[in-house]
Amino acid sequence: MNRVIWIAGMPRSGTNWIGQIFASNPDVRFKLCPLFSYDFKNALDERSDADAWHRLLEATYSTHSDYLDQEYLRKEALVPNFAQRNPQPSTLTIKSTRFHHLLPRLLELVPTANVVGIVRDPRAAIHSWLTNPLEFPSGADPRTEWKSGHCRKTAPGEYWGFDDWRSVANLFLDLQSTYADRFHLLEYERCVEDPTACIKGLFPALGLDVHAQTEAFLVQSRTEHKDHPRAVFKHPGVSTRWKSELDPDISAEIVGALRGTRLASFLSDEHAHDR
Repeated sequence: MNRVIWIAGMPRSGTNWIGQIFASNPDVRFKLCPLFSYDFKNALDERSDADAWHRLLEATYSTHSDYLDQEYLRKEALVPNFAQRNPQPSTLTIKSTRFHHLLPRLLELVPTANVVGIVRDPRAAIHSWLTNPLEFPSGADPRTEWKSGHCRKTAPGEYWGFDDWRSVANLFLDLQSTYADRFHLLEYERCVEDPTACIKGLFPALGLDVHAQTEAFLVQSRTEHKDHPRAVFKHPGVSTRWKSELDPDISAEIVGALRGTRLASFLSDEHAHDR
C-alpha cells in the first residue's frame, strides 16, 4: 500500500456511487469505514497519534470482512463485482459518511493520505434522507428533524440533518484551503452531469489511471436502475426528484440560510458565488 484515499461526505450525498467508481480501478482496494466496523469500531479519536493511524490503515488494508468489503451489498447485486483486480493494489480507498471531525488529523498525520470530500446540494441530500426508509426512523417527523438530524444520531461520529451538512461543508472548504494538494472537493451534481470529465480530472491528481473497467461502470451505473436505496445503479433523473417532492418550506429555509454565505454555490440552481 503506497497511498490512502479517504472518500468523505454526508449521508445521501452520492458517496456510494462515487466510492464504486474508485472501486472499479484494479489498483484500488476499496473498504467501508473501519471505524464503524465490528473489527475496528471507534479505534481512533482526536487524540490518536500517527502510529495509531498507520496501524489502523494497514490493518484495514489486510482485513477482509462482510462489512468492510461490502459483501452484504454485493450479494444483493446492489454494487458490482469488478472482475479485474490487482492482487496487491497500491491504493487503499475508504468510503465514510461518519467521523468527519477526524479528517484534519488524518491529513496532518498521514502524509500519503488524500481526502475526496463530496458535497451535494443540501436540499437534495435532505430529501434523499427523509424519503429513505432505511435511514430515516419510522415515526419521526420530517418537519422537526430535517435540521438537527437528532432522531438518527445513535453513535459517535454521526452526521445527519442540515446543521451537520453546513458544518461538514465548511470543514471541507477549510481543508481545501489548508491542504490544497491533498484535499479534493467534488460537487455531486457536477459529477452527475458529466461523470467522465469529473473522473478524468480527479483520478490523475490522485495517481490513478482511468481504467476501461471504470469507464464501463460509469455507463452501466447510469443506464441501469434499481429502486433499492443502497443501489448504485440509478438513472440520472433520480438526482433531481427533490425539486418536486421536498417540502417547499424546508427548501426555502435552506436557501435563506445559505444565500450570501460561501456555501451558497452548493445550491445547484443558484451558483451565487464562485469559490
